[in-house]
Amino acid sequence: MREQCWIIHGLPVEPPPADVDLDFARKRHHEYIEQLDTDGLLVSHGATRDERGQRYGTGLIVIRAATRPEAAAIAQREPYIEMGIRRLKLVPWQMQRGRT
Repeated sequence: MREQCWIIHGLPVEPPPADVDLDFARKRHHEYIEQLDTDGLLVSHGATRDERGQRYGTGLIVIRAATRPEAAAIAQREPYIEMGIRRLKLVPWQMQRGRT
């Protein structure tokens, strides 16, 4: 069984906007992820890290959405993206459960 999902990959904007409060953005980012989970849209999320556990880039959020426009609307509300700290790369992904 396959389920249509989307990977929200927030790519860093360099330099980040000077007028954005990063602590506020981080708080809103975590609230956003909690809300996705409450709404049943969250599949998974987490920071990208190398084999030593060191931060490697930003992070990924995997959501459920039937179409690209639906996924894009959800992704555009991600606070880091909405505030211009990161730019959106939206990647389609079909989650597969069980054997192929």
